[in-house]
Amino acid sequence: MARKFFVVVFASTRRALLNLSNYHLDLFQATAQTAQNQEFTIEGLLSLEEVERLVNDGYRVLIQEEASKRARATQEVTSFQEWMQAMGEPTGEDATLRTLEISAAPPNGYLRTEGIEATLQRLAIAYPSICQVIQLPEKTWEQRTSRAIRIGQNSGRERSGILLLGGVHARELVNPDLLISFALKLCQAYQAGTGLTFGNKSYDATTIQQIVNQVDLFIFPLVNPDGRAFVQSATGDPMWRKNRNPNRGQSCKGVDLNRNFDFLWSSGIGTSSSSCSEIYRGRKAFSEPETRNVRYLLDTYKNITTMLDIHSYSKLVMYPWGDDEDQTTNATMNFHNPAYNGLRGTLGDTAYKEYLTREDLNWFTTTCNRVRDGIRSVRGTVYTVQQSIGLYPTTATSDDYAYSRCFVDHSKRRVLACAIETGSEFQPPYAEALNIIAEVSAGLIEFCAASMTLTESAQEVALIST
Repeated sequence: MARKFFVVVFASTRRALLNLSNYHLDLFQATAQTAQNQEFTIEGLLSLEEVERLVNDGYRVLIQEEASKRARATQEVTSFQEWMQAMGEPTGEDATLRTLEISAAPPNGYLRTEGIEATLQRLAIAYPSICQVIQLPEKTWEQRTSRAIRIGQNSGRERSGILLLGGVHARELVNPDLLISFALKLCQAYQAGTGLTFGNKSYDATTIQQIVNQVDLFIFPLVNPDGRAFVQSATGDPMWRKNRNPNRGQSCKGVDLNRNFDFLWSSGIGTSSSSCSEIYRGRKAFSEPETRNVRYLLDTYKNITTMLDIHSYSKLVMYPWGDDEDQTTNATMNFHNPAYNGLRGTLGDTAYKEYLTREDLNWFTTTCNRVRDGIRSVRGTVYTVQQSIGLYPTTATSDDYAYSRCFVDHSKRRVLACAIETGSEFQPPYAEALNIIAEVSAGLIEFCAASMTLTESAQEVALIST
């Protein structure tokens, strides 16, 4: 395996930035931004040979550090028992009978794949009146069973549902721990009749009771368990992004699950048809069992009206669309209209912009600002709210797919879907991971509260024509 280095790539123009997709490199699209001198920058993980290729083609590349120095996937790990005890949850036979105060000693490392699955099952045992395990139908390529949970008192189809996703990309370790921690603390606080405090931000008991009593909260914390297991293996790759599809007959393993959803999957915008690319989209939309499990949740629990997919990194709160800039005036100019094929994905032009209703855009921006403010209230960390496209277009992502479903099939309920990019690295030291968990948990409370404010009229599907 070639040595890899964290780098910053400088592009002199936006076109040069977008042309980087032709190199099939491990570039972190969410990090693309405009530098002070009007250059464009994007971070990535490259070999020296890849750096040399870019430099020869006119790009500037700043090498920051070798990837092995950030291999916290294998260096900082806590056992399931230690993690549960540190979070204040008993692990013995009396786990269903009592709840402990949260320990003063926090966990000192990331949960392994097995620990995350065990925690989900433990939650259902400890809080049976409000928490149920959902065993998902599709086993992974390595034959792991995936699970989600549903938190809610008196759950039913008449209640709105919220879906929280994490762990789509294997190396983004903090987010599954974040969702597990959030679920555990929500259940603890609800049963105890208390509020929740995250750093400088507190929510009273009434807020917690409202969330659990009024909505179904679906949490799928680890979409990609095979990938995480490989990342955390002593013989694996701590910077692995994709799943573990063997891709028989092709050169390289793995599919980028967040390029495998059925939203402009075949467009090639921000995706690759090369199995060796970090953004390999797979052989067809929903070719992967992991993405089919997400689709199963949306298809089966038809009361889901909002979704939040949590990724790393860049300190962003994002809303649709990812394929082109938004517009609210021309409903015929939409992803479902073949008349515009080949025109999408170019920023700043007038040939195409992606349609959504003004009402939806207002909800997205208001809610994302609310999530941002919740995060900032914990310790002052400032996240940026922006449309998913940012400076770099993408397609076949989970949030755009979830939001697009009702436009393609008018029988499906509209799902207002957003995404977060947490922190400033994939695997922060666990002490910093705990800070990220706390601040983003406040953002999740705000997202849940915003989701509860949706009125029946606001949940009506706005049809688009082709």
